[in-house]
Amino acid sequence: MKDNNAASNALISVQSLKKSFGDKDVLTDISVDVNKGDVVCVIGPSGSGKSTFLRCLNRLEEPTGGHIFFEGVDICDPKVDIDMHRRKMGMVFQQFNLFPHMTIMKNLTVAPIKLLSLSQEEAESYARELLSKVGLLDRAGDYPMQLSGGQQQRIAIVRALCMKPDVMLFDEPTSALDPEMVGEVLSVMKDLAHEKMTMVVVTHEMGFAREVANRIMFMDEGRFIEEAAPEEFFVSPKNERTRLFLSKVL
Repeated sequence: MKDNNAASNALISVQSLKKSFGDKDVLTDISVDVNKGDVVCVIGPSGSGKSTFLRCLNRLEEPTGGHIFFEGVDICDPKVDIDMHRRKMGMVFQQFNLFPHMTIMKNLTVAPIKLLSLSQEEAESYARELLSKVGLLDRAGDYPMQLSGGQQQRIAIVRALCMKPDVMLFDEPTSALDPEMVGEVLSVMKDLAHEKMTMVVVTHEMGFAREVANRIMFMDEGRFIEEAAPEEFFVSPKNERTRLFLSKVL
């Protein structure tokens, strides 16, 4: 196991992470660092533990064992105020999870006003800035049901960004979308990567991973069995299991 000094140098440092559901081991002894500015794409077959790993990073799933240091703090410590740290960890899910009874602007500003103590004017100004970036400023007064799936997912990303997070976690953000809507969401994520936002992305979009990530991590049966830069990972994978997976998805 790495020492705590090593942990403090990474934005997120995962040490000997384990997760079980009953007698089923879903994650087995994972140790990995995510550094500031990394775009890490986690890929692998269904049921390999990818989403569980991502959800453990902000303790939406409680780890069975191990440590997760976020900005030098062990957030697995039961004395830690996990809600305080989650404010710095934006999360985007497969489903959009927008509040259907609130306008888009209200969806974007309710948390920053309540949790970051921003004034309504400050929160709305920042929300408009982000909406403009994703091409949805004209939909601020609409309700989620008036938007397409791709538009709702872009709003979900903006909602996370409105909290000014230090890292963004994406759990297969395009898997619930119709194919023609996937590109507009990936475009927003590419822009974030170019702005040096630290991102951990569980995805099956291999083209996106190849173009945008600086690290590809391949998971199978609850552990990472290969990690490499995209050009190496996709051109000359070393592990036979990785080669088999890529032969089926590329």
